Amino acid sequence: MSQELHDDRVGYLAAWGLLGDAWVERPYVEVDGRGVIVRTAAGRPADAPTVVHDLGRRLLYPGLVNAHSHAFQRAIRGGTHRRGHGDPSSFWSWREAMYRVASSLGPEEVYAVTRRCYAEMLRAGITCVGEFHYLHHAPDGTPYADANELSRQILRAGAEVGIRVVLLEVYYERAGADRPPLPEQRRFCDGTVDRYLVRIDALRSEGHAIGLAPHSVRAVPLAALRELADYARTHDLVLHAHVSEQGRENEECRAEHGLTPTEVFAEAGCLARPGSFTAVHAIHLEDRDHALLAGHNVCACPTTEADLGDGIIPAPRHRQHGTGLALGSDSNAVIDLVQEARLLEMHERLRAQARLCLAGPEPVARTLLDIATLGGARALGRPELGRLAPGNPFDACAADLDHPHLADLPDDQAHDALWLSGTAAAIDRVFVGGVRRR
Repeated sequence: MSQELHDDRVGYLAAWGLLGDAWVERPYVEVDGRGVIVRTAAGRPADAPTVVHDLGRRLLYPGLVNAHSHAFQRAIRGGTHRRGHGDPSSFWSWREAMYRVASSLGPEEVYAVTRRCYAEMLRAGITCVGEFHYLHHAPDGTPYADANELSRQILRAGAEVGIRVVLLEVYYERAGADRPPLPEQRRFCDGTVDRYLVRIDALRSEGHAIGLAPHSVRAVPLAALRELADYARTHDLVLHAHVSEQGRENEECRAEHGLTPTEVFAEAGCLARPGSFTAVHAIHLEDRDHALLAGHNVCACPTTEADLGDGIIPAPRHRQHGTGLALGSDSNAVIDLVQEARLLEMHERLRAQARLCLAGPEPVARTLLDIATLGGARALGRPELGRLAPGNPFDACAADLDHPHLADLPDDQAHDALWLSGTAAAIDRVFVGGVRRR
């Protein structure tokens, strides 16, 4: 191969890594000037380009994909962990504290907290985030001069940090069945589906990665869900929604519809396209719910679910039904998908009183890595992400084998040690589209 063909290419080597579906020693990745992978190999090829960056004693992984984030909630980190006078210390009391902060943020504050949040994600090896965004208007519900002002602040923060953003634009209409939005929820609401879709059309026309996000069956009536499902189907967009996070949500849904939340989404047509729907949390499910979600996605957010006392996601049952699993940082009290992945396994161990619960054809650590990469990419409708393979962008992260948590371990134990006893602190190299961001 002539040297001219290599002029805009660079190579990367590491000690161990995941290339495509194979775990290899001395993984080599070659990247062109667009930041796209053009070839991979085990070991440096004889005709490698002149510039090859040796990452040394590191584990090379695809970039991690965070499928569910509320970036602004990072602002309440540490602010909801003391019991107030008369505080029932529940999800619902936590929600009141979250609403107070949500009501206080203007455009520049939304940008600033999102930028801090995304910078922290990037440091933890996250190269793409699904932002479940529902702060749309001024605190009293009045649209800004640009109705997408706050969405643009999210996108601005992502662009400046260098992280990919899939903007999951939330539709929010009410406080519950036959209840108008509370004063603190008015800034979430567009008023009608038509007004919401005007905003979506504008964002899509500018080329942004967009998904539709009916907040929940509590916040969106059935008729509106049908309209959103039709639009998503017409434009081939993913749909994300909070589903059965709390038992009370199921009780209220049955009182209104005589159905579970999952059954309502199915009735509305949200589950009509295989693989296009992501149920966030999906904890308190019935047997029929699992059958309906087969072939779709569930986004688990274990640190938030533990923080809010939501319950334990039934991960093995989802897998048994062929439902894909992804991970999210949700409230961003913790931003670390290694911890999210480990808790998914450890919560199941506590429930089952057994070990290695998510092992399958591959060891548990590989299962967790796939959930943190391919699972999130699938949920966000980004099949080119989550895998180091020719034709995909070079989005990658690398963990230092000499980090104190991994130092002195045999190399063949380090991958398991990271995913089953470690944190993202060992990740010290991050690339997005071939650009080193850390």
